[in-house]
Amino acid sequence: MDKREMELLMDRYKKEMLEFSKKNGYANSDPDYEPNERDRRQYEADNNNTGYERDRSDPLPEEEANPRTVPAQTVPSPAPQRAEVNENESADTVGFLKNSCNSPSTDEQRRRCADITKYLAANPETGTLQVKTFASDRAYAVPSARIMVFLPLDSGNVTLYDGITDISGSSERIILPAPPRSLSSSPESGRALPYSVYTVYVEHPSFVRALFNNVPVFSGIESVQPVQMLAKVEGLSEPDPIIVNESGSSTL
Repeated sequence: MDKREMELLMDRYKKEMLEFSKKNGYANSDPDYEPNERDRRQYEADNNNTGYERDRSDPLPEEEANPRTVPAQTVPSPAPQRAEVNENESADTVGFLKNSCNSPSTDEQRRRCADITKYLAANPETGTLQVKTFASDRAYAVPSARIMVFLPLDSGNVTLYDGITDISGSSERIILPAPPRSLSSSPESGRALPYSVYTVYVEHPSFVRALFNNVPVFSGIESVQPVQMLAKVEGLSEPDPIIVNESGSSTL
């Protein structure tokens, strides 16, 4: 099955989920409601049984003075096991970062490449991250959700991954730079963190967008970021994204 066939399958599954949500109280009761552009395109795709062409522009919201936040959705997990990475099912961002600095031509690109080179030197090993989306207290997966992973640098965010979840609501396993594993057990590491941090953005036309800051990735460890999607209420304006800080505090 190729990517196009997979997207059509996901969108058909999405249509079934929309019908499910309407049966459970999410149907719009306002006869004068005019769907926004995002919803209109999704409805047309559902009605025509075609794939939804997703917007690939940078979606990160601008920082607000007092952003609306919710407690982190992740909970402490058992001692993680070393990842068994299947290269055919993984997205390797390390090669992308190295290749992005082959021939910088502007001052901005040179500053960005200097930050990337410094970052790779401090994070010579790798870990993996997989995002899993679900709704209704894990009652069903959310396929065809857009997943983006960003590397926050002083010179700005670098987009490392942009993909969609499969029929089980899972992204690819994303290979990401991480600091040496020895930092986890070395008392001489000082203030150096034993993990790297990334920003994960999740969106779907029928659910509230979510932004996860400071998502940790450890060397040799396969991390899973669970995302419980909250259904949007039809007839209301586009809600602000949910912002979750995964740095250890329950809220920002």
